[in-house]
Amino acid sequence: MNYLELHRDEIFKKYSTEELLKDIENYKSGSGKLYKLLNHFFEECIFNCKGGRGNMTPMEALQDDNIVGKIVEFTNSKPKFYTGSEVSNIKSFFRNAGRTAQKVANFCPKNARDIYFRYHDINVDKLNILDTSMGFGSRMSSVLLSGHNYCGFDPNKELYGKLKEYYSFLKENNIVSNEQKCGIYCQGSEIYRPELSNMFDVSFTSPPYFNLEKYSDDSSESTKHYDNYELWIEFFAKPTIQNTYNYLKVGGYAMINIKNMTSGKKYKLFNDWFKLFKENSGFEFVEIFDITHQSKRVYNGKHATMKDEIEDYQGFKEPVMVFRKVKQCN
Repeated sequence: MNYLELHRDEIFKKYSTEELLKDIENYKSGSGKLYKLLNHFFEECIFNCKGGRGNMTPMEALQDDNIVGKIVEFTNSKPKFYTGSEVSNIKSFFRNAGRTAQKVANFCPKNARDIYFRYHDINVDKLNILDTSMGFGSRMSSVLLSGHNYCGFDPNKELYGKLKEYYSFLKENNIVSNEQKCGIYCQGSEIYRPELSNMFDVSFTSPPYFNLEKYSDDSSESTKHYDNYELWIEFFAKPTIQNTYNYLKVGGYAMINIKNMTSGKKYKLFNDWFKLFKENSGFEFVEIFDITHQSKRVYNGKHATMKDEIEDYQGFKEPVMVFRKVKQCN
């Protein structure tokens, strides 16, 4: 048996229903981050994905005892940094060290909640919310646990199954009301679903960074279809933005968290997505804000709500561009 087989229950800890419900209660009260809940359902999916700096997925690394031995040797050499058990140190290595195998990040549900309801009263407005790249349940949680309706897309078949399982858990334990709606689609956001047109008040997501990270081996993953950057922008990013426009109600907000890549091939992701939004005459630019500070910032010497073309961004750690659908175009 390899290291993963021997320590699976310790690496991917499962929690009782009571513990999971307590985690939800803590989150709703403002004192929790849904750590147990999200890891219970999605951590194995996360470990099957390859982070941008990693040469393999954490799951692949755990299946190779030679690699695990080197990771243990490395963590033991830094006792001031790696202070936990052997398993917790290995998991910390995947979060921090990176080159051998880096864990992909999950979006903070509290940040997602703040963003989704940035322009609405969370306790008054009943919102239909769209997420075109669902990820590992955190944005879904921020919406459903706030009592609103959620719809999302993701082509990862393993993840799709876990998202459905997670939603069933919320339903079975009366966390989600019978009045709430939740649509989960196992497909890429570039594929249009006409039945969803003009339904949503808000769309927010953090899309893939082209091929920086690897989320699955599914043939439906965007970089499998469009394996160079120009094709990916033309046939994934562009239709995703057009579909988002079609899905939103007039007056609805579209928000994207993405930034330019500053290493490797240095793709101008933020710039290119921004330009595609600007090309749609039915969208009006609203602002750019930083997730870290949730505030407007100086943007190339101008206020973030400037209306002219933006060629690059400065001073933002995690920028979110915001556009509003102002008219229905044919």
